[in-house]
Amino acid sequence: MFDPILKGGIVMIPLLLCSVIALVISIERWLYLRHARVDTSRLMSKIRSALDEGSTQQARGNCEATPGPVARVLGASLAHFDMPKEDLREVAREEALAQQPVLDGRLPVLATMVTIAPLLGLLGTISGLIKVFHVIAGGGIGDATQLSGGIAEALITTFTGLSIAIPFLVVYNALSGRVESLMHEIELRVTELLNLQTANARVRS
Repeated sequence: MFDPILKGGIVMIPLLLCSVIALVISIERWLYLRHARVDTSRLMSKIRSALDEGSTQQARGNCEATPGPVARVLGASLAHFDMPKEDLREVAREEALAQQPVLDGRLPVLATMVTIAPLLGLLGTISGLIKVFHVIAGGGIGDATQLSGGIAEALITTFTGLSIAIPFLVVYNALSGRVESLMHEIELRVTELLNLQTANARVRS
């Protein structure tokens, strides 16, 4: 089991570290984003009902009782619901921008691992080939053991680097897509809330 790792040389250490970091971040972000995804249509219905009854406080309470970034942005907007529409839009935008890094979490680190892994594999390949050339230069071209050691290091590290980068690139894109979807949902629900504010202002006037 450990033979390929040993044959891959010292470059296998950072490669294995990359794989562990990427796996931990992927699991953590998947769990977080899964929890952050809630039925915002139902939340908007509750907010609409509360505002129809003239209770901004109840609408905020519904947001506070609902997990996820959409509810937090809506709650922050409802806290300033008496502001002019454009000012309220800026409040919502600021809160949405504050939620962006929370949603991203350590995704930039995952992207770095995806980028570094094949480069480390390439470094291992070069290291293995250098060993092969040293064997040849030293007159050991007939020594199959020494030659195979360098070739094995080159192939194993390349394979490992790509094996890390390819699946975690797919994971990164999937998680980034979830973040983008949530940000789009925030924008949609904020627009609905602003329309509710306009409608309520017309009813009061």
